[in-house]
Amino acid sequence: MKPAKQTFKRNISNIAKEKLNKHREMGTDSPFSIIEVAQMLDVVNSKSSKETEAQESIFFSVSLN
Repeated sequence: MKPAKQTFKRNISNIAKEKLNKHREMGTDSPFSIIEVAQMLDVVNSKSSKETEAQESIFFSVSLN
């Protein structure tokens, strides 16, 4: 069983991805404002940036030894 927090974050990320795809398909007819699109991009990109930071920090600590 997955922790509820991870599932919740994954659901938010999936919803943001779906909305961004809808925005991309609709183009200028999209109902989303620039601010809403930027917030959705932040949600989608925050997951990947945290994962890369964790990987970099692991290698950084190894290189100091």
